[in-house]
Amino acid sequence: MRARTRWLYLIAALAAAFVAVSSIAASIRQGSWGPIESVAWIPAVIVATWPGASRRCMARRRSSSG
Repeated sequence: MRARTRWLYLIAALAAAFVAVSSIAASIRQGSWGPIESVAWIPAVIVATWPGASRRCMARRRSSSG
C-alpha cells in the first residue's frame, strides 16, 4: 500500500471517528437518539467501499462460461 493511500485511509478514519463522537455528544446533550440515527448509515458505507470488500464477499464461479 502506498504512503499516500495510507494517509487517505487515516484521514477518513479520523473524520469518521470525529463524526461518531460528535453525534454521541449531541445525543447526550439532547437526550435523544436522533443524532445517532442520522449518522448510522456511515459505517455501512465505509464497509461497502473499503478496498477488497467486494472480492471477499463475492463467490468465484468455478465453471467456465459457454
